[in-house]
Amino acid sequence: MTLGPVRAWWGPRRRAVARTVGVAYRAVGTALAPIGRRAPEIVVSIGLVLSVLAALVLVGAARNDATIDADRGEAVAEVLDGSSARLTFIRFTAADGAVLTPEHGVFYPRGLEPGDLVRVEYDRAEPELVRVAGRDWTEGLLPVVLGIVVLWVVLVPVVVLLVRARRRRIAAAAAAVPTPPVRTPVGAGAP
Repeated sequence: MTLGPVRAWWGPRRRAVARTVGVAYRAVGTALAPIGRRAPEIVVSIGLVLSVLAALVLVGAARNDATIDADRGEAVAEVLDGSSARLTFIRFTAADGAVLTPEHGVFYPRGLEPGDLVRVEYDRAEPELVRVAGRDWTEGLLPVVLGIVVLWVVLVPVVVLLVRARRRRIAAAAAAVPTPPVRTPVGAGAP
């Protein structure tokens, strides 16, 4: 079996596919060029957004704590099976006798294991807001601050490299543009 007919059939199609891919590549490059020129600003913006979001986590936790403190109830809760590192489920009896299992778990559950009994504080008006007694939003302060520091330790060198690359591109583009020769006007020669 010879490959002649296959090559004759595939050759023009291969060239057409290559042209199409080349056109698509140039089109995407042209469309993304402005984004590439602004890469350092984009990276800094992403870092700022992530930093603000991390700070808002602390603000939300402080707000929940303030709500609990405004109308606090106390109880002993049992840590339930099915808890994970992200959600720790508990069951407790509120002051009015209702047995509650908050849908979103308990706040600040570090170190709790299924079967543990733990004192909790909850908002009487909204018993879904439950925290482990003696813990508050400051539990998350260190992890959030460390997360923000690590984020910027990673992003700052990336931004510096992107700025240097942009400066090199600008310098290379300026060097590629020929400078016109300086012409002296006719009759403006030396005396």
